[in-house]
Amino acid sequence: MDRRVWLLTGAQFAAATGAYAFTGLIARMAEDLGISLATAGQLAAIYALTFAIAGAPIAAATARVERRLLLTVGLGLIAVLNLATAAVPDFATALGLRVATALAAALVLPAVAASMLVPPAQRGRAIAMVMAGLTLAFSLGIPLGTAIGGAVGWRGTFVFAGLLAGIAAIAVRIGLPHLPSTDRGGAGSLGIALRPEILLVLGTVGLAFGGLFCIAAYLGPIVTRTTGIEGSGIGAVQVFVGLGSLLGIGFGGRMADGGGPRVPVALLLVLAAALLGYSLLLALPPAFWHVAPLSLVVLAGSAALFALAPLVQARLMGLAPQDRSVALALNGAVIYAGQGTGAAYGGAVIAGAGLAWTGVAGAMLALAGAALALRAFRAPGA
Repeated sequence: MDRRVWLLTGAQFAAATGAYAFTGLIARMAEDLGISLATAGQLAAIYALTFAIAGAPIAAATARVERRLLLTVGLGLIAVLNLATAAVPDFATALGLRVATALAAALVLPAVAASMLVPPAQRGRAIAMVMAGLTLAFSLGIPLGTAIGGAVGWRGTFVFAGLLAGIAAIAVRIGLPHLPSTDRGGAGSLGIALRPEILLVLGTVGLAFGGLFCIAAYLGPIVTRTTGIEGSGIGAVQVFVGLGSLLGIGFGGRMADGGGPRVPVALLLVLAAALLGYSLLLALPPAFWHVAPLSLVVLAGSAALFALAPLVQARLMGLAPQDRSVALALNGAVIYAGQGTGAAYGGAVIAGAGLAWTGVAGAMLALAGAALALRAFRAPGA
């Protein structure tokens, strides 16, 4: 494996940390900027919405740009915009800068560059290495940013995120070779969103993330309901999300170059089983010892979902070899949409049937994803 792929892991780490490091300090931001907590929460929502809507068009417009230059510019803009956000005087300015940061993040698609550094037989493992940067951001970068903000104020978190992106931009510019794009770009690239084989893969992704986020969006209350643990103790269970993602990425990277529906279908069935495990635990009277089986289902669900991710990205790039950047941007948009839709679906289930049914609801989506994966990952002509 080309060692330069690790530079792209760092780029992914910096971009993801810059996107969400501030979320643990929303309450402090709201107080300082004189807004409500709900209003401050829109900073994260507007970022996700902007990326979901603009990601694919931006990828199509810049698809022909040399990849090292594009990564360097994107990371550099993220650095500048995060540093600017550290000095905002009001919420409106912060909101505008988060929109701009999401647009800059749409330029940062390190998995595309990784696929150009390695032979096709190693593409899945290279993508998994890049995606490890995302899991490291959630398990290390974002908590570190929150800790820095807790010590010096929320503005310090944005300074941290900006410096991190700046360092990544310099490392990419110095460490990567010239990577001329082979994507065709332009409006024609967006047409892949209408191709049935692409829609099948994206549908699988949306159902998988929607299923898990029926639960993930309400993990805190679920931990308390099943174990009686409250407050900071919930974080001990959340650690298994990060651990599961790391295990899943490693497994998915090894499986991504094999092809066929067997592995993705199995992963979605594991995800469905884990989600049903939540409902089973929620149906029992709370007990502290439930922390063990709860941690297991958290680990299993996270591992299954993140193991699916390299398979999906490798499949999309294989289906659209001239439109890789647009394909991955569409994948990112569907992930954000799945997260939001899953959380909303879970909320509706809670309102109508109670918290215990969220796992069943999520499992139904995961099972539908497994059925879709049978076709989405089928070999050509099969």
